[in-house]
Amino acid sequence: MQVHRSHGIALHVPDASLPQLQGYLAQPGRPLKALLNRNKVERLADGRFLYASRPYQLLNFQLQPEVVFRSSWDGDQLTIVFEHCTIHGLGRLQDLVEFQCQAWIRPEQERLMAKADLSLEFSPNGAGALLPKPLLHRTGDLALGLVTDRLEKRCRTGLIKGARNWVARHP
Repeated sequence: MQVHRSHGIALHVPDASLPQLQGYLAQPGRPLKALLNRNKVERLADGRFLYASRPYQLLNFQLQPEVVFRSSWDGDQLTIVFEHCTIHGLGRLQDLVEFQCQAWIRPEQERLMAKADLSLEFSPNGAGALLPKPLLHRTGDLALGLVTDRLEKRCRTGLIKGARNWVARHP
């Protein structure tokens, strides 16, 4: 069973030209460190990054996602694709859940357009087969809601601040 969510936002960057915002996104590490906690982002090889989120509470679980993702700039947009996600704190349930995310940040005149497609897939094997589908769906929807809330907050704070600061230094 899979739970899916798409979320998009427009981020206003006053007085920023399209070329300035393209320049900001052209080096993927720059917006990623603004978007995420820069102390928890580790650059790996080949445009890949490792990120360990801070823990958060979901039902009776203290969860801490750790993600390996790839990021690339193609001249039009920054693409972020999760390659592997481990959700620490699920214990034996870890093997029953797979989290996937793909996100895009596209520059426009005076704004950044951000979109993310997220999904949780529950394995039909093991204990997951014993849990009622409505409970799995509600829990998955709640989890994806927490993730999109956190992503939007990071976009509206860190990403905007990073873009504004970079644009101010690169007129």
